[in-house]
Formats: sequence, C-alpha cells, structure tokens
Amino acid sequence: MVDAQDQSAGPSTLLKGLKVLSLLKEVWPEGLGATEVSRRTGIERVNVQRLFLALESSAWVRRDKAGKRFFSGDDAEAIGSRLWTPPDISQELILAAMQGMRKLAKQLGDAVFLIGRDANESVGLHREIGDYPMQILASFPGKRHPLGVGSAGMALLAALPDKEAQAVVKANSPRLEEYGGISPEMIHRLRINTRQRGYAVMQNYAVSGALGVGCALTRDDGTPVLAMSVSAITDRMPIKRQAETARLLRHELDNLRGLL
Repeated sequence: MVDAQDQSAGPSTLLKGLKVLSLLKEVWPEGLGATEVSRRTGIERVNVQRLFLALESSAWVRRDKAGKRFFSGDDAEAIGSRLWTPPDISQELILAAMQGMRKLAKQLGDAVFLIGRDANESVGLHREIGDYPMQILASFPGKRHPLGVGSAGMALLAALPDKEAQAVVKANSPRLEEYGGISPEMIHRLRINTRQRGYAVMQNYAVSGALGVGCALTRDDGTPVLAMSVSAITDRMPIKRQAETARLLRHELDNLRGLL
C-alpha cells in the first residue's frame, strides 16, 4: 500500500519546480541564486538547491561559471539559436550584456540595443525597452544595417583601422541612399568625430526625430567585438545627457571585459 503522504510528495515537488522555473523566466536574463529564490518563493533553501540539481540534470536550468547563479535553460538555448551571433562570443558574455542592458533601460527609461558586426553590416542581437512613453525601436534581433548607420554601428566602425573602415564604407555606398540622404563623406566625418569623442552620437536615419548614443567593446588589440547603444527622441538627448549616457554604456561594457 502506498502512503498518502508519498502520493502527494511527487505533485508537491513538481509544483515547486514549476514555481522556480517561472521565477527564473520572470527575472531572465539576470538569473538568481538559491537564497534569493528561497526568499521569493518561500521554499526552503536546501530544497531550492535540490530542485536546481534536478532541473539542471534535465537542462531546464543552467548555472554560471561560479556555480552560484542559475538561469532558465530554455531561454539560454533560445539565445544560441538566434539567426546570427558573432563568432568567438560566448553565450555567457551575451547574457551578461543583456543583464546590463536591462539595468540601463530601467535607469534611463529609453531603449537599449546590443549590436554585433557581420562583415560590412551591423546586426541587432538584443534590445531592452524602457518605461518612457515614447520609445525609439528602430532595431531588433536580426535587423541588419550597413555598418556605420546607427550609433552602435558607428561605434563599431570607428573602432576599425582607417583602411578597413574606408573599405567598409566604400562597399556600403550603394545602400546609404536608403537612409535619408546620408553619404559616405558624412559617414567618414562621423567616424572621425566618434574616435575623437570616444563614443558615437548619431541622428537615427531610420526614425525621424531620434538620436542615439553608442559605445563599442573592443579586445586588447582594439578589435571591436560588440556595441551597445541607447536611442531616444532628440529632446531627451541634450549634450549633457549624451555624455552621461555614454559613461553608463562604457561602464556596462567594461564589466564585460573579463568574459572576452
């Protein structure tokens, strides 16, 4: 005869596991440790740890390198199945970048974008939307632009050696007329300004009345890896806020260096 308590143990454990998974999805991409999950769910910490082990063995959750923070496993797999991701970039770096983006979007209220480079194009990898009523959403995961169109793409272009950057702009010249009359000469001037300033400031040529600020993450040899940008309506981006936005972007990107 099966004890009634034993009969209820299975469903109870299943419900707890589903509760943990639901919470990890809610906070994704940040992830949570056992203590925080216990506090939010009311499940004892030792039981949370047991649930983590069981869920991890079935790939429902994954943990960071330190082994103390857990993420929803199916969401992590979704990142890996995007149409395109930069070569030699770890999933862990992308997840960490997304965590920083979410923080920035909450802090600034405007949309934040993560952009990679694929040859002569910039490619959207992720975006986080702020809470300001008017959001500038000109890019999204998988969206491609000629490299240098958009503040993040310009940050990537400006980080390239002059000869390589000039070759990219030349190859993209036939496509630039699609972006509100921007010319190769204008791209070159903006590229020089970006290098001198240390961050890109660009009118959004896909959305009228918008302006973006972008910064690039580079390797030790100067090779650009990723760029992060914030876009807002022009009235929300006076010069002082441009500089402050760039400072915040740079801080988040510098936090990623250890994952390169």
